[in-house]
Amino acid sequence: MKRWMLLCLLACACGGSNGGNGGPPDSGSGSGSGSFTGSVNGHALTVHDAVFGNPNSGFVAIIASDQSNLCTLLGGTTFPGGTVTVLGVAVANLTVPPTNIALGTYDWFPLQGQGTPAPGLYWDGAFALPTDCTGGGEAFVPNGGTVAITQLGTTTGTHLKATYTNLTFEQRDGGTATGTLSGTIDAVYCPNAVANPSCGRLLLARPPSVE
Repeated sequence: MKRWMLLCLLACACGGSNGGNGGPPDSGSGSGSGSFTGSVNGHALTVHDAVFGNPNSGFVAIIASDQSNLCTLLGGTTFPGGTVTVLGVAVANLTVPPTNIALGTYDWFPLQGQGTPAPGLYWDGAFALPTDCTGGGEAFVPNGGTVAITQLGTTTGTHLKATYTNLTFEQRDGGTATGTLSGTIDAVYCPNAVANPSCGRLLLARPPSVE
């Protein structure tokens, strides 16, 4: 049994995309994009880049940040400085038998060691304000909302597209809800969007076993 850990991720950037599921792949690696409304503890998210990890698995990290060149930052050891905002989610396909990430709507479930849900599509994650590459900063955990994957990404150029609906967050140690985010992302593949990136240590999720 594999135990996955998705960790909070930082910054590096480029481009945009066209193309849908029936069209040609999006061009080049470029950079991701996105747009969100709402805020968490008074902090909005202006997306300058968005990336996703290995699409050929049942567990994929999707990270959006207000930093450019996100993939490069994740693979490095230098924090960009200043105020950094990051929305990181882990989408997990826990259907039986296990399979890769699929198109569809992923419901929130507290995957951080709080039991195993019924088979289905789930997400967990965090909204974070990191202050260094090794775990400093604030993180807010979700307690509701959905992530719908509307276009599957590939390692060869096709972007991953998703719609986030009413993602609500609270303090990591529980308490009153601190905000809601809704929006869309158009993410590019990044091999550095992994469970333990070089720069990014704020815990986002520990999904249950995914074989």
